[in-house]
Amino acid sequence: MNYLSCTFEPAQYLIISAEVEPLIYYSHFVAIFAALAISLLVFFHNPKLLVSKLFLTFAGVFSVWAFLDVILWATNDPGLVMFSWSIQVLAEPILYTIAFYLFYYFLNQRIPSFGLNFFVVMILLPLVFFLPTTLTLGAVELSYCESEEGPIALYYTYFLNITFILLIVYTALKGIPYLRSNSDRKKSVLFFILGLTIFLVSFTIANLVSSFTDNWLISQYGLFGMPIFAAFVAYSIVQFKAFKIQIAGAQILVVTLLALVASLLVVKPELRIPITSLTLLFTSIAGFFLIHSIQKEIQQRKEIEELALNLESANARLKKLDKLKSEFVSIASHQLRSPLTSIRGYASMLVDGSYGNIPFKARKPLERIEKSAGMMALSVEDFLSVSRIESGNMVYDCTDFNIVGEVTHITDDVRQRAIKKGLLLSMKTDVKGQGIVHADLRKVQQIIHNLINNAFKYTPKGSITVYVHDDLVKKKIYVEIIDTGIGIKSESLRTLFQKFSRAENASDVNVEGTGLGLFVAQQMALAMDGDITAHSEGLGKGSHFILQLPLQM
Repeated sequence: MNYLSCTFEPAQYLIISAEVEPLIYYSHFVAIFAALAISLLVFFHNPKLLVSKLFLTFAGVFSVWAFLDVILWATNDPGLVMFSWSIQVLAEPILYTIAFYLFYYFLNQRIPSFGLNFFVVMILLPLVFFLPTTLTLGAVELSYCESEEGPIALYYTYFLNITFILLIVYTALKGIPYLRSNSDRKKSVLFFILGLTIFLVSFTIANLVSSFTDNWLISQYGLFGMPIFAAFVAYSIVQFKAFKIQIAGAQILVVTLLALVASLLVVKPELRIPITSLTLLFTSIAGFFLIHSIQKEIQQRKEIEELALNLESANARLKKLDKLKSEFVSIASHQLRSPLTSIRGYASMLVDGSYGNIPFKARKPLERIEKSAGMMALSVEDFLSVSRIESGNMVYDCTDFNIVGEVTHITDDVRQRAIKKGLLLSMKTDVKGQGIVHADLRKVQQIIHNLINNAFKYTPKGSITVYVHDDLVKKKIYVEIIDTGIGIKSESLRTLFQKFSRAENASDVNVEGTGLGLFVAQQMALAMDGDITAHSEGLGKGSHFILQLPLQM
């Protein structure tokens, strides 16, 4: 690709020759540095992402192409000319192919369809098939130390390059409008496609003009599209967190300035003014945008620091209020407990006839008083449990016991309730071991009662299944309560175990819940090295709660 005779002095280290214009070194190695610097930055921040690997491959293929081009300018070895030129002819369309896949994945977060992949393979096959033939490259012309290009190298490679540019533009026009308006993602994609298009178009036009005019110095200016592309990517990284990278703009700016200033060392005095002017222009543009982004980062950091101070003060205040709230709840709950116990006791005795016969009309109100007092007592107990859990005063008296027997007793106790409500209550076991757990018996009973009671509350009709099974390998035992009730939305599942949280449709069936029962039950289970999880396929499809506890082996 040069006009020097093969009779000049051999190049040192393949690329160093006094016959090569300094502009060649400047244009090629600045472009190589820009491509590798930005692609390695992306890769080292996200080495497992496919888009990072594609970007690094894109930069690697470009660097190989550019390095081989410098060899072609410097070498006087006909064999090396033929080898380097052949690899270049193959590498150039591959570079455009990778550029297309890189942008497609960056935009859509997935690889193209089978049909599009098949089309890409089919248009590349002629190049691969005819590469070793004279249709691609002929003999080396010793008088000019260049190879004769055949129709494949002269026409088909440019057809491929233009095709991939059009595919990239088409992909952008098709996909970008569907991105959320004014989002950072959309802006980063726009900067990426703009920079990539500038590089590919300038690279293609410069090579086309050089190929058809035999003035290969023109092609050097097309390589300046790569630093421009790198600058666009760097700005989108700093400003819009492209490639999920968070990095200060000053870092990229310093590296860019060092590269540009160092590159001036290889420029001859007569070219120093235009090259320095070009470098100054590029640095000014990149510096303006990057410094603007740095100022924005500093402003954001100040705002974050102010917010942190405000949050610290607010958190201290909230902790104090939370402590006062817990103390109030504890005192209030204890004060409510005694009168509620009296109300429940006397109402029960009145209903049972301990104070003589009561009028039939008075029996129903007394039963309602007893039931309401019982429900209030349960609520008070939940508030007390929350207070103890949050203050760290919940006491656990752990012993070894057979959980299968306890679940069986609880299920038998509530069976009449199920019959009265018209529900089918069944219990199944698949326990291979002894079913012994080391936990607080009363709290485990409370948890199981809570889960079964919830199933009763939110299952108007159908069935409730209590299923106990173990896993001896994991040393776990599971108590599952499966109902055919109203079900739970997936959004509600994420907050179901939080304080005062209830499913959206829970109030339609039961208005008396406090939203504390599941919170208390899960905290108790976690304190005993277990857990409770909730599952549901959606509204109207029932619920599935699983209590797990460690086995004593």
